[in-house]
Amino acid sequence: MSYSKQEKPSWVKVLKICGLNIVDVGGPAVSNEWILNSLINGIIKHKPTHVICQLTATGKLDIESNDERYKELVETDTLRNFTFKGVWPSSSSDDHKVKKDYYKWIYSKSIDVDNTAVKLFALSEACKKSNISLHIIQGYKIDWNNHHLLKLIDFDETFNMEKYYHQSEYYQYHDHVNQNTVPCKQFMKHFVKKINKEFLQFYGLNEKLKKFQND
Repeated sequence: MSYSKQEKPSWVKVLKICGLNIVDVGGPAVSNEWILNSLINGIIKHKPTHVICQLTATGKLDIESNDERYKELVETDTLRNFTFKGVWPSSSSDDHKVKKDYYKWIYSKSIDVDNTAVKLFALSEACKKSNISLHIIQGYKIDWNNHHLLKLIDFDETFNMEKYYHQSEYYQYHDHVNQNTVPCKQFMKHFVKKINKEFLQFYGLNEKLKKFQND
């Protein structure tokens, strides 16, 4: 779960170029709610053999768009000025007063984390029921506060991609333009190798990755 159709390269895009049959149900700047809902719906619809779920940061909000909301909220945002499948993935942007008020008066981090844990557990159980291999990656650190459901889910909650990237040799190539958070392509190629070694174990994938060495 990492959107492959964005301008910046992702590990999903690398896997696609290597010839793997990927069903991409991700989206740009979407919330964990979107990610987990899309994955649970996706495994029922597509019946994959493997699922990779990359969680994002907490605090993101997806808002259904219409003409009035687009003009008032989307067009005026300095960064998240786009929609995706009829939804404004506003992320944690608080340019507009509505979003500022949302974070001040309405948003609850503990409820957000609980909802994420419950949906993650539902995804895990759905994969087990259908004999689907599941790999979960935290894109950013999430403060789970020792949530009891994590004991029933097989994933490394101490690992997060952002920290791993920042501490890697590849961070020196990062593109900081426009507050970009997507890792560089050199790191993405490295991360595909890591995913293949730890989870996919597809024979011949590393050989196919050699074509990227001089990119």
